[in-house]
Amino acid sequence: MQQLRIGAVILAGGKSSRMGSPKQKLPWRDGTFLTELIKEVQAVGLSCFIVTNDFSGTQVTQKEQIDEQPVIITPDLVPSCGPVSGLVTAFRVSSEDALLVLSCDLPFMDRVQIAKLIEFARESNDWDVIVAQSEGRIHPLCAVYHRRTQRNWEQALLNGQRRVMRTLDELRVLPLPDEWLDPWAVFNVNTPEEYEQAKSEEKRRKTGHA
Repeated sequence: MQQLRIGAVILAGGKSSRMGSPKQKLPWRDGTFLTELIKEVQAVGLSCFIVTNDFSGTQVTQKEQIDEQPVIITPDLVPSCGPVSGLVTAFRVSSEDALLVLSCDLPFMDRVQIAKLIEFARESNDWDVIVAQSEGRIHPLCAVYHRRTQRNWEQALLNGQRRVMRTLDELRVLPLPDEWLDPWAVFNVNTPEEYEQAKSEEKRRKTGHA
């Protein structure tokens, strides 16, 4: 049986209203949230699409290559319409069988966690969406979406239905088993306080001290 072809999409089109500044620009490790996540995605050999309307904040260009692989940047189909529009845009510009969809504010999502998520998707059957979960809560912006779900997202966008969870109710959603991923892998940064929390955890990991 042919292996499932999976690409990666980073959604970086949010307003970052609670942060007060674009989250993809936040300094992190050797770059920013966005550039570091691109490196981790490409380290496992996935094509990388970025859906954004803030091109000044990407710090990469359409011609730039990281680890010898191209980064494709595309504007969101319907600006300020949230992840549903981002998903529709991603499916329209890609050709893979499924897409690993990640928000740009996951500072601890690394190549090890991505590889584990991809492995689970390729070894599982009868699913439309493979979604990460932590403490009983699913994370739809850390998930693998099969291409057959594109029509659902297209319809949701057409109907003005912006709630991702509402469309997920129509699909076969398979949550990752508990503890499949590092719990910090799904930690998303929405506020300055959460950014400080992420920096404290990063320091602890490097030094063993908070």
